[in-house]
Amino acid sequence: MKVWHILARATQTLSGASLCLAAMFGAAAHAETGHQQLHNSVEEFVESFFDVNELNPSADRDAEELVRRVEIDISSIDPRLNLSVCEQPLIASMNQTQRPIGRINVKVECQGSAPWTKYVPVSIRVYEKVLVTTRPIARGETLTAADLALVDTDISLLRYSYMQEAEHAIGMEAKRSLSTNTTIVQEALVAPTLVKRGDAVVLSAKAGTVEIRQQGVAMQSGELGKRINVRNTNSDQIVQAVVTGLGEARVGF
Repeated sequence: MKVWHILARATQTLSGASLCLAAMFGAAAHAETGHQQLHNSVEEFVESFFDVNELNPSADRDAEELVRRVEIDISSIDPRLNLSVCEQPLIASMNQTQRPIGRINVKVECQGSAPWTKYVPVSIRVYEKVLVTTRPIARGETLTAADLALVDTDISLLRYSYMQEAEHAIGMEAKRSLSTNTTIVQEALVAPTLVKRGDAVVLSAKAGTVEIRQQGVAMQSGELGKRINVRNTNSDQIVQAVVTGLGEARVGF
């Protein structure tokens, strides 16, 4: 009987020891390493600049409703790097002159008992619907709705003021030749010339309910809203008028 009691106690002792070891190894397996802590800090910092729907767009959403889509790539941290776990919350920041788009460096600081500072490169791609050409456009050609399409584009690669609303581009003239699938930027367009120098112009002037129309000759070229000199053919006087349409200008009082 004593032998059985001794064996039973030994078995219980071994079982308890096994449970303790399992608990210890399990805790170690789930403990956050310094590398994981650094990665999580960078991820949390970068994602804070964006809406959750931009980071995780729903698959069943209409593509036309999707305004923005964000993809974040955090550079791998060298596993050979000796990085201790920080007992204090990490502090992440980036250069104040930077925007959270394209390639950036995130500075992460540990201000614990063993302080350290690391810089982690991050690539942020932000996709938005941007106007592009559907065919080659010649210099001086006027854009129509059929010449434009909205395409998902990584705006971090665009340097100029890209356009997203077709109504702002329709009717504008191309300042230079544009190939198919070229992103439409404001710098590439110009308002069409509605009045050219030497053209006959209908001059109008309005005072209250009375409107007077006379003929004139443009002394300058101008687009919509531009103030130009026009010679009144009746009085031979030169007046200033604002271009209001094709071959039309209004004189103000």
